[in-house]
Amino acid sequence: MERLIDSISGQSCEIFAISHHSRIKVGVATPEVEIYEHAVKVPTIGTNSIRYKRTYFSIVICPDPEMTAEMTENVLNDLKAFELSMWLPRKKDGVFVPFAIYGACAADISPEYWEFRITDQETVQKLLAL
Repeated sequence: MERLIDSISGQSCEIFAISHHSRIKVGVATPEVEIYEHAVKVPTIGTNSIRYKRTYFSIVICPDPEMTAEMTENVLNDLKAFELSMWLPRKKDGVFVPFAIYGACAADISPEYWEFRITDQETVQKLLAL
């Protein structure tokens, strides 16, 4: 079972590709962060069962991300690691603060939107505490 925990609309996301120990700017876009919880019920012997939960988030960069001139969709699809630098609002006062995500892997890249899925629990906790 999967459920949406939170959704955060950010501003000004810069996307960098990490390739051969170099940081290459890929483009800029508007981020939409969605935090999900995935729960799996694990059957055990006896009457009790265990519920295993995993929290992850997905960052959808849309609509129409603006790629830098030297990047093409084919080159972008070949890249494996990304760094995202964006501005997200704090829940308590709505002030936008910088937030960086390192080592994101591309889940889905198309001309209309880019989606990155991150399962790093430390980053998920920082997002939830924002």
